[in-house]
Amino acid sequence: MGKMTFAAALGACTAIAIASAQAAVVLVSGSIQGAVNQAKPGDIILVAPGTYRETVYVLKDDITILGPESAVIDARGFANGIHVGADIFAQGPNPTCPAVAVKNFTLIGLTIQNAVNNGIFLSGVDGYTLTKGTYLNNGEYATYPSCSNNGQISFNYTKGGGDTCIYVGNDVEASIIGNSASECTVGVQIVNSDDVVVRANTVTGNSTGVLAIVDPFNPRTETSNVLIAANRINDNNRPNTSRDEDLARLPSGVGVLVVGSDNVKIRRNEVTGNSTWGVAITYNPLASEDPRIDPNPDNNEVRLNVVLRNGAHPPSGLTGADLFYDGSGQANCFAQNRFATSVPVNIEAIFPCH
Repeated sequence: MGKMTFAAALGACTAIAIASAQAAVVLVSGSIQGAVNQAKPGDIILVAPGTYRETVYVLKDDITILGPESAVIDARGFANGIHVGADIFAQGPNPTCPAVAVKNFTLIGLTIQNAVNNGIFLSGVDGYTLTKGTYLNNGEYATYPSCSNNGQISFNYTKGGGDTCIYVGNDVEASIIGNSASECTVGVQIVNSDDVVVRANTVTGNSTGVLAIVDPFNPRTETSNVLIAANRINDNNRPNTSRDEDLARLPSGVGVLVVGSDNVKIRRNEVTGNSTWGVAITYNPLASEDPRIDPNPDNNEVRLNVVLRNGAHPPSGLTGADLFYDGSGQANCFAQNRFATSVPVNIEAIFPCH
């Protein structure tokens, strides 16, 4: 997973500084927040090995925080390990995203653990990179960009969380590549977001592996144009003990679940050993809470995946299968997958891709 040593961090710091002649390197002495306060836009904050018992707030453009895995933010007792940008959008029937508060934030390396809510939370951020980090046992989410655009979440190790390991919500253009996500309610979750790539991740030991869904009462009202490709999505059978009422409704044991989302392409994934469904496309029952939402999934494609040994132990009232489709929406199709069971039977013949 490309864990970063201090020597590698120093090398990366030098490379970034050379690439940007204006960049200064701010060494952490005492607290990371103190270094952030001292830094100017464009600066690199270099974090030495050690444990930093704090929360860090960033409200400056073009900041890079860089450090090895042994540089640990222990955020026990704090809402977030790192908070970048604005607060989360205000709740209500017609919410809007906050204005852009920060441009071009980068986090390379570090371990963030034990936050009450989020390892890292971003809101109103245009341009962000979260790479080669370790996120352990944060209360709800490991990475949580909300109302933020043009992001890359890559080569991180995330483990443990009451909600989601890797989440993007109300975002446009995000890439989630090469990460490990385990022991969360959802491994990777795409919520009310467009133009998202989920590629080459290892997602295992969650309740649901990868979820694309439209939630009510969010600023954006659709999830669309999502590519889920070349991931290993195995054995996501963790009991769903979520305290979130809507999330708790999801059945445990699902590899990939598309709920009321559009134009989701699911290609060349390995999806095995999930006890309810391998890949499933369904109507969105949450749409009844928000009249702005279209409940139907449309124009989704499931093609060239290996989807085997799923559906062996579904919960009462559900029929387990490798491939599942409830028939809602239009132009949803299945083709060239390796699978043994489906609902309906002969799913590729009934809903072929042209």
